[in-house]
Amino acid sequence: MSMTAPRPDGPIRVLYVSPHAVLGGAERITMDLIAGHDRAVVEPSVCFLGEGPLVERCRDGLQVPTTVLPRPRLSSFGQRRRTVRAIVDLVREQRIDIVHSAMAWGHAFGGRAAAKAGRPAVWFQHNRASWGSPVEVAAALVRARRIFANSAFTAAGQHRVNPRRTTITVVHCGTTLPTEPREARRERGRAALGLGEEDFAVGIAARLQRSKGHDVLLRAAASLLRVREAARLLVIGGSLFDLEPEYAEELKRLAASLGIADRVTFTGFREDIPDCLAALDVVVHASIHAESFGLALIEAMAAGTALVAADAGAVREIVTPGVDGLLVPPGDHEALAVALLALYDDRELRWRLARTGEKTVRERFDAAGMTRRVEAAYAEILQR
Repeated sequence: MSMTAPRPDGPIRVLYVSPHAVLGGAERITMDLIAGHDRAVVEPSVCFLGEGPLVERCRDGLQVPTTVLPRPRLSSFGQRRRTVRAIVDLVREQRIDIVHSAMAWGHAFGGRAAAKAGRPAVWFQHNRASWGSPVEVAAALVRARRIFANSAFTAAGQHRVNPRRTTITVVHCGTTLPTEPREARRERGRAALGLGEEDFAVGIAARLQRSKGHDVLLRAAASLLRVREAARLLVIGGSLFDLEPEYAEELKRLAASLGIADRVTFTGFREDIPDCLAALDVVVHASIHAESFGLALIEAMAAGTALVAADAGAVREIVTPGVDGLLVPPGDHEALAVALLALYDDRELRWRLARTGEKTVRERFDAAGMTRRVEAAYAEILQR
């Protein structure tokens, strides 16, 4: 197949390479970018490495050219090579200007394909790279014109492992801001979750994985539930990517051993996360390890709900302690219990944190603003 030159004008054609077609944090950012582009500025298309529900959402919902390639095994040289060749063909057929890969796993294929097709590659880095992660280090060796890091915390890790000194731009993740009044979202969410008018609902919305600290929250909630009868705990989310599928049952056993099983609801995976977050009185981020960003934080703040977060990683790039959220040491269930009790007893504090959190997200973490920053970087790379 002959190689066609990139176009000097018109919308920038961007091929998004996503290693997953299931909605996780990185995939949500990719979907927000694709949906948010001004089509006069960027014409997106997407290539998923494997099937999943996002395929239909892109192809039918967003009306974006969508390709699905068989999910390659990193251990198979032949599969890796065929995947790269297939992406090269897409780049040439669609006259792509830029290949944008999601995460290191996506860049391992999209970045190599871009180089073979003679196109600039960029990738959105969602995990903090370290020498202990072979995939992250391998991806750092693949040529890129720009790395979008979701936080300064992530960028610092990337600087340490990236010997090519690729330009790294911090682009904080954004979330879609609700347009409907909070009371309407709250009422709908509480009805869907079976919450009564007097219930004080504390919740966590995260995939069921040990690093997310659900067990820490259960122990903290046990202290709250014993002394405040109106309190309820909701664990929102399920396992994802086949990670730790047994963890859900472990948490249910822990709730039973703590004597709070009848006041804890495990909702499983839900599509109506914005309504669920608005239904809560307090959202908890309980991760026991430093996270590279924390999309759950800005989603909770956008919902207009008071936030308590584990103080590690990029959290302080988002939350100002005591202003738009409360911070507690990671893994400290006693400190978390104290924070939850304080929020239960102080309605004014809850209201103030929630209102300030909403303002923070609108000013700094709007998905539309994130998309415009990425579009500006595309134009800079192509010097348009």
